[in-house]
Formats: sequence, C-alpha cells, structure tokens
Amino acid sequence: MQAVVLVGGFGTRLRPLTNHIPKPMLPVGHQPMIARLIGRLERGGVTEVVLALGFKPEPFMEAFPDGRCGGVDLRYAVEPEPLDTGGAIRFAAMDAGITDTFIVANGDVMTDLDVGGLVDAHRSFGAEATIHLIGVDDPSAFGVVDVADDGAIREFVEKPPKGSEPSNLINAGTYVFEPSVLDLIADGERVSIERATFPKVVDNGKMFGHATDDYWIDAGVPDLYRKANLDLLGTERRTERCDAYAPGASVDPAATVM
Repeated sequence: MQAVVLVGGFGTRLRPLTNHIPKPMLPVGHQPMIARLIGRLERGGVTEVVLALGFKPEPFMEAFPDGRCGGVDLRYAVEPEPLDTGGAIRFAAMDAGITDTFIVANGDVMTDLDVGGLVDAHRSFGAEATIHLIGVDDPSAFGVVDVADDGAIREFVEKPPKGSEPSNLINAGTYVFEPSVLDLIADGERVSIERATFPKVVDNGKMFGHATDDYWIDAGVPDLYRKANLDLLGTERRTERCDAYAPGASVDPAATVM
C-alpha cells in the first residue's frame, strides 16, 4: 500500500527550531519525527511513502540517501509552488502514479493509531474517504466532526461555541482515500483538503469517520512538541518508548537533569 505524507509546511509555530530544519525532521525520542511516522505506517502495511515536499526538501533527501526508511521505499514529490493540503496531496499522488486505495498522513502528528485498522474500517464502510477521529476535552477549539451512528460524516463545524458542539470528535490527521478523491481537487491549484474537498465527499455521502481513543498529539507547537518527547519516557505511549539518553550520549557530571 502507498501513503502520501504531508511535510511541505514552513513550521512557523516551532520557530526558531525550524529556521533551518523542516518540522518533520526535528527529533522525537532521538529519531526524526518523520521516521517515527513512517515506522507506524509500515506497521500498518505501507510499503511506499511519497513525501509531499515544499519547504527545504534537501534535509529529507540527505537523511534517507538510499531512498529507504526502515522497510519502506521513499519517493520525493517537490511542489513547484505551495499548493495547500489538497493540492499537495494531488500533486504527490499523481507524481507517484497512485491508482489504488492509499493513506494520507500529516507529518507532525504523533499517534498510536493502528493504520491497518483504519484501512479495514474504510473498506467495511465502502467509503470514498475515511478519516481518523479522536475525542478531545474542549472540541470548541477545533474543527468538530458531526458523525452519524453508522460512521457517516454529516458535516464539519469549525470552532463551534462551547456547549453547541455536535460531538467531541476532531479530525486527527490520518486518512484513507480512494483515487477518486483526487478528481475532486483542481490540478495545479491551491486547494485545502479540509475546507474544499472534504465537504464535496460529505455531499456525496461517501465520507466516514473512524474514532479511536489512541494516544494522539499534534507536535507542531512548542509545548506539545516537548510533550511528544517526554511522553516517550513514561507510560503514555502504547506502541513506542525510548530511553532518556540517546545511545552514546554523555552527560556532564555537573549537569542538573530536570
């Protein structure tokens, strides 16, 4: 199975860390964020990942000079200009010649989601698009998803007033698409998958949500990026863990470790 991973953003919320390093190349638990994400996709049955690149593509190519990450083949699709999420997905998918069911993932999401389970749900729904949903304590701060009992998505409600939310479920940034979704995205234009494309699939009655209670964090802001690292030291994560010190690291005896 193929996957498109969106890694072309500027990472402005994590500056100055991202002044010279693309956000998905920042380390989480001694590994680049992107390597952990690709490992999760591989465990879900992905054999090829297409990196949808824009800002600073060179560090990705330098990090994986043989075009492999673990057991996954990598392709690099470098946008000629910023195309937003939908445009980037279409550009990368067409560049890779995707013609079958495929996965899309945001490059700054850390989660224990079973990707294979998401694909199975997609197929059982008979969906054109299936998105991973996660419950949050305060959905009014997000785009909230209204889901029917059979999993069909009725609508997306952007930052509803507190108390008026149709659910506590939000878009968690991992999707399964049929190639027909690409036909809904204009070629070579800036298109938001969330604002422009998803409503079209909803109108067709072919968009479904798969809600889980897995660990999930958007590591694209400083506090949550720090938390994503610290969570690997404790019991927060179900599928991953790391030691506090990287192999071969040394700590000065006079240092205070907080």
